[in-house]
Amino acid sequence: MNKQKVTVVLIVVFLSLFYLILGIGYSQSYSPGFFPDEFAHMGYVVDVMKNNFPDYNNGLIYSSNKLNYLNHPALYYFIVGELASLLHLQDAFATLGRYVNMAISLIIIVLTCGMLYQTTQSRLATFVGGAFLLIIPMFVLLGSAVSNDQINVLGCTLVIYGLLGLMEVHKDSKPLTSCIVFICAGGIIASLSKATGSLVIVCLLVSVAIFNFSSLIKIIKKISVKQWLIITASIAIVVIYFFWTHSVYSGFYPAPQGTPAAWFWIEHPDAKRLPFSEFFGNFLNGNFVTLTIPYGHVYIMDSEFRIFIVKVILIIVAVMAGCILLKKTSNDNDFYRITFSFVMAFFIFFIIYLFTIRDMHLKTGYTGAMQARYFFGFLPVCSLVIAKVMSRVKSNLIKTIVSIMMIASLMMSGYPALVKLSELRVWQSTTIIEQPLFNTSYGYLIKGRRFEQTILTESNTLRGVELMLATFARKNHGPVTLALIDNSGKIVASEVIMMENLADNTYAWFDFRRVKIIKNQQYTLRLTCDECTQDNAITWWAIKQEFEAPVFLLTRFGPGAGDRYAKGKAYVDGANVGGAYAFRLYFQ
Repeated sequence: MNKQKVTVVLIVVFLSLFYLILGIGYSQSYSPGFFPDEFAHMGYVVDVMKNNFPDYNNGLIYSSNKLNYLNHPALYYFIVGELASLLHLQDAFATLGRYVNMAISLIIIVLTCGMLYQTTQSRLATFVGGAFLLIIPMFVLLGSAVSNDQINVLGCTLVIYGLLGLMEVHKDSKPLTSCIVFICAGGIIASLSKATGSLVIVCLLVSVAIFNFSSLIKIIKKISVKQWLIITASIAIVVIYFFWTHSVYSGFYPAPQGTPAAWFWIEHPDAKRLPFSEFFGNFLNGNFVTLTIPYGHVYIMDSEFRIFIVKVILIIVAVMAGCILLKKTSNDNDFYRITFSFVMAFFIFFIIYLFTIRDMHLKTGYTGAMQARYFFGFLPVCSLVIAKVMSRVKSNLIKTIVSIMMIASLMMSGYPALVKLSELRVWQSTTIIEQPLFNTSYGYLIKGRRFEQTILTESNTLRGVELMLATFARKNHGPVTLALIDNSGKIVASEVIMMENLADNTYAWFDFRRVKIIKNQQYTLRLTCDECTQDNAITWWAIKQEFEAPVFLLTRFGPGAGDRYAKGKAYVDGANVGGAYAFRLYFQ
């Protein structure tokens, strides 16, 4: 192995290890259920553990009495469910599902870097293009979640890898069986994972055929009988699956109940339908924002600087894609031919998806589904665009600037993934109970008022508590007190902090110094401020009590509504307000 290939291997190892650090950070920081649709995905995995296949008739969302709403094919759920049963890890299936996705992410990184080096022969281009995957926070987060998004990206990556090898890297030789296997395997994986994966594959194949028709015909003529058998078998697998699914569940993409769009229409039949210009603006903004931030059903701390760098890099990628389109259309440049086809495939996908979501909006009024993760099958194409341009740019200054920005963004990507684990008290605690959701507050915490949250203790020692506090974007002064009270009304621990040290909309630490408590007993956290006035006060963020819409009440349809912290209640000035405050409990 020559020096250059050794360097590429080191690049792959570095990016893979760095991804694992980020992925484990997200996985350990947030419990199952907090990432997008995670409980719904978990529900289908439970079905597989019970009955060897997702229950598309009566399957439930995990930890809910509501029917599942996801209409995704079964591949990911089947793999995780059967693996959990085989390894006797039924009680840890969510953790297993997350680690399966981490393994899938590593394969994506290896394939992408291998593809970039094969087509550019540039170590710098390989590193910068491969690093792009890791600066997209939702690529890392979804690779740490129970979700079918990552296996869908794997399928698309395999197809892109195979097409590039077939049409560019090995175009002058007989069609390699390995390239055809990659294309066929990727097509099967993407098709049996997600509908958007099937659409990505179709767009890629159509675009490559349109813009490389004569080259494709020459390759097709060279395909051997064995290779045709592989292609036929892969198509047959997909057709048989969907034929069977339709015959059993009366649909190609069945689900036990309707989607959130249907729920929204039922609850809000007269919702405003946006004009196309406004809808298109929201569509672009929603997809751009969700490319730059990690999100889920939980507040995830992040850095504005990191977000800014990612936005700049995305703009650079767009400019690079434009350069490839111009170069290909201005002259017949073989170096960019297939990459050009992939970029055009993205535009075909974009238009189809835009008008699909637009049609859904006009029918239901729903404005969701404007999330970039539905486009993630094209992430390897973005990496390819970066690598292609970087390998041909003659200006060392441009190469240096892009490389520095990519490295800075790569390093900053550790902030949202690892910020929670960076705190020493996390490692010193054996159990951390968290209610991280918030959407309301109950006004100023002034003298005479009290905010209270009952909790159930998980051990005999409580190190301390973090509360999500708001300062109203101002500097307040004076002490605020958090007391821990037992059932008899006795204060067993108390901590005073100064409001001068508080930041807006962040967790504040109250150190209870390993106070001894009784496990499985109810205690009350009481927050007070005897020196606070309306012009000098804070508040404690909370989540409102959820009420089920009357149309869905006492049915198995619609979204679930339950207590976010079922082991305790929230009180304001002695009155039970339902819901819960936002807090973290650190037990030892």
